[in-house]
Amino acid sequence: MLSNKIKISLITLATVFSTQALADTGFKVPVHYEVELVDGIDDYNGYSRFSRVIELGEGKHQVVLVFKDTFKEAKDTRVVQSVNPVVINIENLKKDQVLTFQYKLPSGIRQAEQFSRQQKITLTDTDGKVLAPSEASYFVLTSERGFALTRDYKAELLSLGKLYAPLDVPDAQRGITMTKYGVPTIKASGSGGSYSNPNQGLTMEPLSGNTSAMSTSAAGGGVVNSTSYNELVNMYNNADDATKLKFVKYVMSH
Repeated sequence: MLSNKIKISLITLATVFSTQALADTGFKVPVHYEVELVDGIDDYNGYSRFSRVIELGEGKHQVVLVFKDTFKEAKDTRVVQSVNPVVINIENLKKDQVLTFQYKLPSGIRQAEQFSRQQKITLTDTDGKVLAPSEASYFVLTSERGFALTRDYKAELLSLGKLYAPLDVPDAQRGITMTKYGVPTIKASGSGGSYSNPNQGLTMEPLSGNTSAMSTSAAGGGVVNSTSYNELVNMYNNADDATKLKFVKYVMSH
């Protein structure tokens, strides 16, 4: 009796989990696919590997997926990965709506390799209803470089004007927001942007004099050796701007 009760409890629990997964608003990732980008974010934390559902808010979204998994055929086992990712553009996701896509699942290595080259899919909702282009569309993002482990899908989409990344706002255009504690805050990008060196192009003048042994009074009352000073000036003037900036920062901090 206890065993039957446990079975019933597990079935009930599984049903609850399944219902919760389907009640989400988002995109369900089909089997054999991995998530690469969600709205321009490569480490999106709203994806559950348990339910395979990417939780999304209502409205427009972009999901980038890669076909990759381990397949078997006879005694052979092999990882098959598509050269190019699939980019899915969701135009207007509605509340409690979960979209996905369907395709003919490969049964072995050869079928997986064939599909990875074609990646013909049909966008649907989880009930199997085929979506109109006005609801969602997709394309395969190819590259002249072919297969490359270092491909940056975000940069590629950005260069083509096809990237949808609403949170990826240039630092210069970011506004101040309030935290839940009422503290004004502004967030810079992870790269920190590029720093404009105010000393760029600045050169230092060597000390004048006819002898390398010439010395001059320093502001602190010490003595400056013109030979050493001129050597430093020469090194500074021949350095790149980044090195000059580090030198200036060092001098200012001491």
